[in-house]
Amino acid sequence: MTALFLKARLVRVELVGLGVVAAPSGVLVLATVGHLDYIWPSIGQRLSDRAAAVAATGGGHIQEWLFEAIAIPVNADRRLPVLAATQPSPFFGEPAITMLEVHLGGESAGRLLGDLPADRCGMVLGDAVALDSWAGPSVESGTNYDDFRRLAADHPLHVGRVEVGGCPVLGIGWGEGDHSMRHRGERAASHAYPVRITSERSSGAVLRWDVDPAMARPETA
Repeated sequence: MTALFLKARLVRVELVGLGVVAAPSGVLVLATVGHLDYIWPSIGQRLSDRAAAVAATGGGHIQEWLFEAIAIPVNADRRLPVLAATQPSPFFGEPAITMLEVHLGGESAGRLLGDLPADRCGMVLGDAVALDSWAGPSVESGTNYDDFRRLAADHPLHVGRVEVGGCPVLGIGWGEGDHSMRHRGERAASHAYPVRITSERSSGAVLRWDVDPAMARPETA
């Protein structure tokens, strides 16, 4: 039964476009929003420096306290389409993101990069250097986080595109009820979802994050 379900899931995945991002530094980051603008000054480092070091190895996972991210090398001149698969949420049946894809182009060997929790504050996808200047909650109003949440409130999938450091960055949020029913507790409750690079014949290399409770057990490389 499980095998049949997984086979059907792989065959019938309808994707919706969420927009595009760019990474002129050559390093793309998918990160938890919570603590993004707090953790790096507090430890005297920059996200972009850590992300560049990880990307130089082909990409992988970053963690500092409650902050987590995946960093990968990308074509600095390419605009990167972002798409999502959805399923009805168990909370009133509204559509919820269950898979996020970034179409990178080019070629890459498929591999697991790590896993990420679905941060209740949201996720951010964009250029590593641009995200050094991200301004989040618990500071003055009118921040990047405020702009993201305002735009996401009017989007059926809680997505908001903002400019950060001159780069298009995508913020990805969650409905409160959906997060409570599917992702609550996050990593501490084993709700962390695999992020991998795949290679597809039609679109080349793809960064894929399976934000689906059925995928919550981390895989091994």
